[in-house]
Amino acid sequence: MKRIVKGFVLSVLSLAVGYAAISLPFRLFDSMGSSIMQKVFIGELLIYLAVGMVFLVFQQRKKEARVKSEQRHIERREKIERVKTDWYDVAA
Repeated sequence: MKRIVKGFVLSVLSLAVGYAAISLPFRLFDSMGSSIMQKVFIGELLIYLAVGMVFLVFQQRKKEARVKSEQRHIERREKIERVKTDWYDVAA
């Protein structure tokens, strides 16, 4: 139930933010001059670019952490196998 509520809230928020992001330039176009509107448009693009870059950085860090964790688990598994083999050799 918690996942459904969380998904619903995220969906509503993303729709609201998307609507605001799309409608804001059109509403400002009526009240601002063309030079100010160009600056607002460039600023909006820079904000979208910054948010996208932050998202990509977090995704890359998460991917690197997952690869590092998998590599650590493989090394530990190999070490455990080596220790078992060494103990079997010592026992024989």
